[in-house]
Amino acid sequence: MKIRTSRAFVAMMGAALVLGCAVSSVRAADSNWYAPVAQAQAAGALKPQAVTAAPMAAPQGGPRLLLMKGIQLMHGKSKAPFGVQAAPQLQYFGGPLLGNVQIQLVYWNKDVMFQDKLPGFYSAITQSAYFDWLTEYNSPTTTIGRGSYAGSYTDSVAIPKTAQIEDADIQTELSSLIAKKAVPQPGANTLYMVYFPPGLNIDQGGQGSCQVFCAYHNTFLNNGTQVQYGVIPDQGGNCTGGCGGDPDQFNNETSVSSHEMIESVTDPAVGLMTSNTPGAPMGWYDSTNGEIGDICNAVQAKVGAYTVQREWSNARGLCVATAQDAGAPFTPAGP
Repeated sequence: MKIRTSRAFVAMMGAALVLGCAVSSVRAADSNWYAPVAQAQAAGALKPQAVTAAPMAAPQGGPRLLLMKGIQLMHGKSKAPFGVQAAPQLQYFGGPLLGNVQIQLVYWNKDVMFQDKLPGFYSAITQSAYFDWLTEYNSPTTTIGRGSYAGSYTDSVAIPKTAQIEDADIQTELSSLIAKKAVPQPGANTLYMVYFPPGLNIDQGGQGSCQVFCAYHNTFLNNGTQVQYGVIPDQGGNCTGGCGGDPDQFNNETSVSSHEMIESVTDPAVGLMTSNTPGAPMGWYDSTNGEIGDICNAVQAKVGAYTVQREWSNARGLCVATAQDAGAPFTPAGP
């Protein structure tokens, strides 16, 4: 996270985050880490510190606990900013999976960048070897296979004078698009990937895009139907250099997008959690290190013509992009 504001507990929503500046104390009851203000530095990541007191439980019924979800540190620093050293091991908590994800793109307005390139990325990557090795995360009821690109819709939402929207605004707009059938109705495999124009800040639980996080995925119920969606802010501006190490903005955008897409496949109902203790309806999750993409934050690879983020393989004990990928090790310690 590149933190410039106070840091609230947020939902287990699979955010891809970027750490940086000063921040209020953050404690997690489940993962045994504690990062006080004194450890935040203006130009770098939070430094590890031993826990000296019992961690404080997150409040129930309000904003929920962030358990190292989707953390992408500035300038390629540690994947575990709070001193966590445990070897990753994703566990299955009994929730749904997306067996054959169907990607529906939603552009917030006509000013969203790369509208000419993103359909090609999703068409290619959902039908690639990037998905084939994910069978190691099958559940008793769902086999994970390749997905598909369903289409795109360009919305016409104006940027408010504050240049800021809330996650609730995104849910409201998606509900409206679903109601008027501007986008396909949500199904068991539907994933709405929502992209935003430059200059728009997205607030999630008091945390700002490109100030704290790069992207996230979340879940809500629309007339009783589960809706999965990813939130991808423009990766230029303040996100530059903090949300991927590629000099090309589009490559970092596809990397961040792939992180959220695969986390949505393996843990789609994370936004419906009401407890700070991992359990159903969560899918695959590591109580210390987060979701499948969090463990390998910003560890990029090429699949075909496109840049993706590697994801954690329990079977190989590596961050991988395909079964043929040599992979990269988990690197918990930062400078």
